[in-house]
Amino acid sequence: MTRIAHLSDPHFGTEQLGLPDALARHLATLAPDIIVVSGDLTQRARPAQYAAAARFLAALPYPTLVIPGNHDAPLWNLPLRLLNPWRDWMGVLDRPLQGEWQTDGLLLIALNSANPRVWKDGRLTPAQLDHIATRCAAAGPRRRLVALHHPPEPPRDEPPSLDHAAETIATLERAGVEMVLSGHLHFTHVAPLRQAPGILGVQAGTCLSSRIRGDGNAFTLIDLSETGAAISHHRADTDGRFHPDATVTWRKTPQGWC
Repeated sequence: MTRIAHLSDPHFGTEQLGLPDALARHLATLAPDIIVVSGDLTQRARPAQYAAAARFLAALPYPTLVIPGNHDAPLWNLPLRLLNPWRDWMGVLDRPLQGEWQTDGLLLIALNSANPRVWKDGRLTPAQLDHIATRCAAAGPRRRLVALHHPPEPPRDEPPSLDHAAETIATLERAGVEMVLSGHLHFTHVAPLRQAPGILGVQAGTCLSSRIRGDGNAFTLIDLSETGAAISHHRADTDGRFHPDATVTWRKTPQGWC
């Protein structure tokens, strides 16, 4: 079994007082194999916010895979946004913009879906889609997961946020990807994709920010099994600590996730 702690949208610069330390302590009790942070580490891509994010990541005692979100490119500094949007991500956070993690049984690809030339929406380039296809084709019997900031298919009441989403989902489906981790919307949502029920969309809420949307501060814990996944929702309570408050077991069948 592989355990993935899926965090998203901490938005350093708007983090709740004391919550980063509480989250780090709680994660230490869960002993995940990998921690994925699916974007929006900062509120306005300022060096001090990146420095706070870097301190938080350094305190985590497990491997981490981190990708940007739309807030991680500078909003008001237009020359920097257009010419070198990831300067402080690379220089202060000192992390690659995308990457992967694999074991004998799993390939997890994390891609940067943020598009600095627009404010909110994201996209995957043809080169990134080719990368998914190539890496998954070489993955052998490993299970295939992908992490993005923008959900490829949002819940029914939410507007789309990923350009050319149908093409992206078709690429994921052909590549045998069975789960997509995302954030962006600041609430938790887990469901098979309507376009591709063999892919489970796992959207995490905001783990630290005051910019919550009815879900509080939360993250998702994914325990992969041979036949599916147990997905637990962990939420910060009024005591300032994180607690698990729901677990749903999903099973992968030839018809899709159920």
